Amino acid sequence: MCNERVYIVEDERVVAIDLQKRLERLGYQVCGNAADGDTALKGIRATRPDIILMDILIQGSTDGIEIALQIKEELDIPIVFLSSYTDQQTIERAKKATPVGFILKPFKERELATLLEMALFKNMADLRVKEKEQLFSAILNSTTDAVLVVGMSGDVVFLNPGAERLLEITDKEGQKMQAIDLFTLADKETGEPYSIQRSNEHTRLIRVKNLRLTNRKHNSFVVDVTINLEPAKNVVDGNHIISFKDISRLDEITDTLNYQASHDTLTGLLNRSELAARLNAILLTTGSQQPSIYALYVDIDHFKILNDSCGTQAGDLLINEVASSVKEHVRGRSFAARIGGDDFVLIYYNENEIDRTHNVTEIAKNLLESAQNQKFSWKGKDYPYTLSIGIIPIDSSFKSEHEIMIAGTQTVQKVHRSGGNHFAFFEHNNSNRYYSLPISEWIARIHTALQEDGFRLYYQPIEPLGIGGDNKKLEILLRMTDKDNPVIQPGEFIPIAERYNIMPTVDRWVIDNSFKTYARLAKENHPLTHSVFCLNISGSSLLDDSLVSFILEKANEYAIPKNMFCIELTESSAILNLTSVSRLITLLSEQGFSFALDDFGSGFSSFNYLKNLPVDFVKIDGSFIRNMDRDPIDYNMVQAISSMCRILGLKTIGEFAENSTIIRMLGEIGVDYAQGYGIAKPQPFPE
Repeated sequence: MCNERVYIVEDERVVAIDLQKRLERLGYQVCGNAADGDTALKGIRATRPDIILMDILIQGSTDGIEIALQIKEELDIPIVFLSSYTDQQTIERAKKATPVGFILKPFKERELATLLEMALFKNMADLRVKEKEQLFSAILNSTTDAVLVVGMSGDVVFLNPGAERLLEITDKEGQKMQAIDLFTLADKETGEPYSIQRSNEHTRLIRVKNLRLTNRKHNSFVVDVTINLEPAKNVVDGNHIISFKDISRLDEITDTLNYQASHDTLTGLLNRSELAARLNAILLTTGSQQPSIYALYVDIDHFKILNDSCGTQAGDLLINEVASSVKEHVRGRSFAARIGGDDFVLIYYNENEIDRTHNVTEIAKNLLESAQNQKFSWKGKDYPYTLSIGIIPIDSSFKSEHEIMIAGTQTVQKVHRSGGNHFAFFEHNNSNRYYSLPISEWIARIHTALQEDGFRLYYQPIEPLGIGGDNKKLEILLRMTDKDNPVIQPGEFIPIAERYNIMPTVDRWVIDNSFKTYARLAKENHPLTHSVFCLNISGSSLLDDSLVSFILEKANEYAIPKNMFCIELTESSAILNLTSVSRLITLLSEQGFSFALDDFGSGFSSFNYLKNLPVDFVKIDGSFIRNMDRDPIDYNMVQAISSMCRILGLKTIGEFAENSTIIRMLGEIGVDYAQGYGIAKPQPFPE
């Protein structure tokens, strides 16, 4: 049933009554009706309906079109015209009111239903587009940074409000002038003039600090300047961006994006970043006096098969079905989130329960039974589906939401491997029967791999998408082997290595062997050595004061070109270890290493920190990219991050580019590189 409220403006009483009955049969709520313009305006102002059905010929001195024009100007409520006339003069007048529909009397009920449904849908889509346009216009217009687009001949193409204030000229006035007539730049100390013209065709990004800018009214300012010589997207080729930066305004942009990014658009549940924030808040207060808190990690068994065979529309419907089932168990302080794909998390507070596991067990059973009893129907066919559920008791042994998510992922994976359609509890000592190895044996195997060369380096190409991307790159990935399994995925051993402080040793193994592999391939003149090697360093290694000296020592030992290596740091670890990371970047950048900020955007928390983290690349979090071909919110988030990074002079890399459509979209919106299965799967280095 519909809940939309409709207001009827119709001068014939019998027709109005019949129309109201039709609408109510269709499930709409008629919130008022009127036969003349004055009454209609009063009623519409009072009721604020979702849509208006407006007869063109009505009682009174004004017709429906004139009333519609007033409503458009004052209230902006969508209008559908009803008329018995289709003469061109009437049609042309009606167009000025920009109605969302026009239906000719007499009409059938099905025609009315279809028109209203499509009109409401189109209006909602238009509102979303308008909201996004306002959001991204605000991103550029609300920043105090002065941003200019200047042609290669020096003509001004665009000035943002920050530039208008700084240069004391309007955008319209500035577009008639040359940049050299708007301002001059000179070294603050020496007074030596500085030209913005391209001085080196190979230098695409110029950063200069402490310049004195003097505008045409002879007012001067000390500024830090970024000149991006890359062609700006969607403007004439050859234009480039000049930014006089005031990074403090990014706080407001961050708040705006953060507000938009708290819920999953498909299901209405919380999204991954909001879940992470709430879990971390829970961990700060978890103690013996708190109620028992559980995370139920819910995954749809064999979802990929149904999604691939029936299509993404069917997959989305099933995801919504499961989301509704999860929502039914949200009570009190409990909350639920969709964390991506077909994965859900329900955070359950077991208030004052003597048997602390009873209620959460019943919830898991109810979810399983609901899936079993409620077959998914698509195009006349029923598809049975089941769930796998991991239950994680949240206590003080968890130090971050990341650890909770790893525990949930691992538990669900074990449930999958044992056939799915049941639940299992996570236990810190891994005594759970769905874990094949105890923690102690995992620790022993990791140490054995370190001592006996039981790790293997894999790589995944990172391809440039256009003029913004320079050298090819590849990300170095880690796998483990032992007598029972030739390839053990990092999700099996990395969480344990992190939890038991083995990661710094693993990181050093990766650094040493990455340099060694590059040196070996370079002797063979292998094509892979033409790509920049990107390697990850964990958060725990960032606190190691000897890490920088170790990296430089190994780089010199293998005589590798340092500019062919990029070090990736996750957004969360960089922010949590800001001082250590800043020192690391400063010392190694001076030696030629480049840096990338990984998983950027997962919490939109890093815009404030970019000025203190002089990284070269930003890897946009894959949770936005993997669905950007289907989710307009994700698409716009990626576009916003890409645009902001371009203003800041940072190159961007899109992770989880799984298909050609996503790769094309990334290139169109200006992302510089793409990485994912749509480019290539991870593979071992050649022996």
